[in-house]
Amino acid sequence: MKQELKENQGLPASLLWTLAIIAGISVANLYYNQPLLNRISRDLQTSEFTANLIAMITQIGYAIGLLFIIPLGDLFKRKTIILINFTVLVVSLLTIALTPYIHLILFASLLTGICSVMPQIFIPIAAQFSTPKTKGRNVGMIVSGLLTGILASRVVSGIVGEYLGWRFIFFVAAGMMVICLIIIMRVLPDMPCNFKGKYSDLMKSLFSLVIEYPQLRISSLRAGIAFGSFLALWTSLAFKMGQAPFFAGNNIVGLLGLCGIAGALTASYIGKYVHVLGVKRLNYIGCGLIFVA
Repeated sequence: MKQELKENQGLPASLLWTLAIIAGISVANLYYNQPLLNRISRDLQTSEFTANLIAMITQIGYAIGLLFIIPLGDLFKRKTIILINFTVLVVSLLTIALTPYIHLILFASLLTGICSVMPQIFIPIAAQFSTPKTKGRNVGMIVSGLLTGILASRVVSGIVGEYLGWRFIFFVAAGMMVICLIIIMRVLPDMPCNFKGKYSDLMKSLFSLVIEYPQLRISSLRAGIAFGSFLALWTSLAFKMGQAPFFAGNNIVGLLGLCGIAGALTASYIGKYVHVLGVKRLNYIGCGLIFVA
């Protein structure tokens, strides 16, 4: 049942839980392929390099979506944007599940990445319509749903891929997105647009922030490199673990995704030390730990 939302007046608990769960389900689409790359490579008779492109292009699509799709939430009705993206996701996931052609899989993976950014629209919704006292808690709940989806996706994908084949998980993902689409259609009310102007003006305002704040450029570059190193690990992990001396199946590779629980659990804990150690020192420590790992 749709409930009218008013800025800073509160977000119904049922809607908050719904958005948190759907955030996890939709972001999971970005990571299903990672534990399965070796199996995809064998099935399609492609090289490891070509199979790794699937994971890389998915993440490139995600970056494109963050840059060009998310700003549309200020210009157009967010509900409409969500429904369109979920519809495209259903088509792209079914394409991955059905096609025998690697080029179609790569293209569908790009679309999957672009359209899996909807949790980044849910977060501003939680911030805008929650009461001042509950903003932090409600935003944290959406983020928790997102992190849960990231952690669970690799585990579920690895287990399903090992016993039912790599294509099956994409059929399941498409089915879940259909359910999410119907739920959003029924329970999410229309929300007013926040920006009056053209898309070009909106993008100019976005890029002006990059030009105006050098620290934003540095932080973005640092985050991109750190995430790139993490992605490099996962794209090679399935192939490495499948060889001697491990001979591990996709289920074992997927279970390694549970290591991400450490990051999820320490994120809020580490945040408490920002004022004690300083942002720069914490960044040095984090980069050092990534290098050692």
